[in-house]
Amino acid sequence: MNKDIKEIFNLIKKYDTITIFGHINPDGDCYGSSLALRELIRLNFPKKKVFSLAGTLPQLEKRLAKQDTLEDDNIIKDSLAILVDVSETERVSDQRVTLAKQIIKIDHHIESKPFYGIKWVDEGAIAACQMIAEMAFTYKLKMNKLIAELLYLGICTDSGRFRYQPTNSKTHRIVADLLEYGVETDSMFKILYLSDEAYVKYQALLVSKFKRTAHNVIYCCADVNDYTQFGLKFDQISKNVNVIGNIRGCPAWVLFTRSPENFIRVEFRSQTLNVQKVAAKYGGGGHLHAAGARLNDQSDFSLAMQIVEDLEQEAALEAEGK
Repeated sequence: MNKDIKEIFNLIKKYDTITIFGHINPDGDCYGSSLALRELIRLNFPKKKVFSLAGTLPQLEKRLAKQDTLEDDNIIKDSLAILVDVSETERVSDQRVTLAKQIIKIDHHIESKPFYGIKWVDEGAIAACQMIAEMAFTYKLKMNKLIAELLYLGICTDSGRFRYQPTNSKTHRIVADLLEYGVETDSMFKILYLSDEAYVKYQALLVSKFKRTAHNVIYCCADVNDYTQFGLKFDQISKNVNVIGNIRGCPAWVLFTRSPENFIRVEFRSQTLNVQKVAAKYGGGGHLHAAGARLNDQSDFSLAMQIVEDLEQEAALEAEGK
C-alpha cells in the first residue's frame, strides 16, 4: 500500500472536523475532487463535520452538488484542511485555509516550490479525482452514484476525455469501476460540451486572432471587449486554450484572457515543450504539457508578450536539439 495514502487516510480518521479547499478558477477536477472527498468522508464517517470550501462550477450544481458556505472561522481553526488539485496554499481560492490546525494535500501537479506539510503527490495521475478514487477503492470505502459521478467528472475533464497524458491503464481501470455505480455520462456531457451560439462565435474570434512566432509557438490575447461584445462573462470563457491548439508543427500554444478586474488568466498547453517551467516563473504551475498562471494588475498584454518570448526561446532550443 502507498504509504502516502495510508498517512492521509489516518489523518482523515483522526480529525473530527475536516475542511477541503481547491484552487482559484476551479475546473472539473477541482470541483469534482473536493465534493467527492466530502461525500466520501460523510458517507463513511457520518459523525465527522466535513465542509468543502473549494470553488464551484455553477452549471453543474443542480446536476451534481453544491459547495458549502462557512462563516465561522473557528470551525476552520479546529480542522484538518485538505488541499485537493492545488499545489500550494498561495493558489487556494479561500485563503482562510491558513487558519487550519493542520494542512495536508492530495495533488497531481509538479510542485513549483516545496510543500512542507504531509502530502500525497502523484504526478503520474491524470487527475486528483483519480487519486481520491484510488484511496476509496484501496480502503474499500462505501461509495454511491453521486461520488462516482463527481470522480468521473474530474478524470474525464482533466484527461480531455481520455486523450491527454498521463491517462493510462490505471485510469481506465478506475473509470471502469466508477461506471459500475451507474454514472450517467450523457447528461454530464450535455452540460459540459454543448455550446450557445454566442460562445461558438467567440471561439471563432479566437481562431481568427491567434498568431505564430518564428518557432511556431501559437499565442492569442483576448481582451475584455472580445467576449463582452457577445454578452459573455469572463468566468464563461477563460478556459479556451485548446481552441487554438493541436496545430501540426506547433510545439506549444498559450491563451491570455484579461478580466474586467485587470488580471490575466494564462493557459499553457504543449506537444513537446516543458510549459510548467515557464508557468512557474510567473507564479503559476501545473504539468509538463499543461499549466496555468495568473498575472495580476495588467492593463495591457506587455507581460504576456514576455511569456511568449520565454516560450519562443524554449522552442528555439528544442529546434536546435538542446
